[in-house]
Amino acid sequence: MAYVYSGAYIPLSCKLLEQVLSRKGWTGLEEVTRLLNGNEFAEQVSDRNSYSESQRIILAVFLGGCTFSEISALRFLGKETGYRFVFLTTSITNAARMMESLTVTKS
Repeated sequence: MAYVYSGAYIPLSCKLLEQVLSRKGWTGLEEVTRLLNGNEFAEQVSDRNSYSESQRIILAVFLGGCTFSEISALRFLGKETGYRFVFLTTSITNAARMMESLTVTKS
């Protein structure tokens, strides 16, 4: 995952999903979820006969938006771990849009 960001920085959203996938769930991350003050859930298929490796899909929901680089990092993680990520977000931003939103325009 650090490869995507040249080892200097990994967004919390990406690191959190990386940890959840490496632990096969939220076990051991109780303190983190308490600090985030949010709810988490995981649905798993109970019938092993209907489960195939090609159906490993994760829905990543970003309320408030995410960046193109977060999507790229999670797609990279998906390729490494064999998961397919589907993204649901309120907006997608990049550096130019971020800087544009910070500048003051005169009317």
